[in-house]
Amino acid sequence: MKRMLLLILGLLVLGTSTALAATVTATGEGPGKEQALATAMRRAVEQGVGSMIKSSTTVVDSALVDDKILSHSKGYVTSYKIIKEQKTTEEFVVTISANVDNKLLKDDIDALTILRKNVGNPRILVAFSNKSKDKIFKDKEFTEEIYNGIVESLTDKQFRVVDRAAAERFSMQQAETHEIDVDLNKAAAYGLKFHAEYTLFYNVSGIVREGVIGKSVLLNIKTQLIDNTRSQVITSKKVEQSGMGQTVEQALEKAAREGGRKIVNPMIDVLQKHWMDQQQNGALYTIIIDGVDDPELIATFTEMFEKFPLASGAKEVESGGGKTTFEAAYKGKRDQLDRDVIRTAKELGWSLRKVRAEGARSTWKKL
Repeated sequence: MKRMLLLILGLLVLGTSTALAATVTATGEGPGKEQALATAMRRAVEQGVGSMIKSSTTVVDSALVDDKILSHSKGYVTSYKIIKEQKTTEEFVVTISANVDNKLLKDDIDALTILRKNVGNPRILVAFSNKSKDKIFKDKEFTEEIYNGIVESLTDKQFRVVDRAAAERFSMQQAETHEIDVDLNKAAAYGLKFHAEYTLFYNVSGIVREGVIGKSVLLNIKTQLIDNTRSQVITSKKVEQSGMGQTVEQALEKAAREGGRKIVNPMIDVLQKHWMDQQQNGALYTIIIDGVDDPELIATFTEMFEKFPLASGAKEVESGGGKTTFEAAYKGKRDQLDRDVIRTAKELGWSLRKVRAEGARSTWKKL
């Protein structure tokens, strides 16, 4: 079968009547039965891809489809039945009736099209450190005003923000444990729990002055922007904001909301650039598999994992003692990464159980 020069893959690739699985008939040839069967599965999946070609919104080079979709044909075929097989003097010919997982196929096609079209904006957890020794800067109305200022500025820029209740729980936990700059892993893990790619963590100090006709305050707002995937601070900023009022509370309220908005502005460019880089190149993840250290199996795992649409640059970085550590750039979320680790293991005939996950590092046990 000749390769198509281009496949036009639409975002609206499945109608409402399309089933999650489809049964198709396909024939494959090869020097042996296994090779013929693999070819038949590939052609069954090709039929599934073809059925999803609708209106043109995104063009994907066929080489990319071959490398990221069709090379994993076995992973999309949930079951099959050989309905005819024949051996000639030169090759085997096998015809199968195969059930193709259309949902999984659609997810991977969407991964190729959507990422090329629109990376969107990340989800952010905004959290306040209430470890200030000055009780005045822990006042609920004050902390709500500064939080609102930050969230308003982020949502104005079309960023998604985790709900306030989650942020408040995080702040309470931090008040009882470690400083954020001592234990970034906890902050990152908490953000990932709410599917946030970043945590914007801030604390406030300041000075209250008595004036002739009122009160004035000078706030110092310090912020760290944490990449939750890597448990790393990508930027830190500090701003000052003043406010005046008849009472301390009024002065704080005026300074708080404006200070919250002000602290976000110098971080936006860094955040957007970091997010775009991650979407285009992928974030670096570490995968440890306990129970694998055979060089041939290691090479096969990295080769197969890297062919999934969101993965690239998979490589072994350490092995021995029955364990192997892999690194790979990945453009999706943690649950998508886990899915592809499991899919790779399944194709290799392995059974894996996730033992631990923290930030960008996960450990698996081969059973």
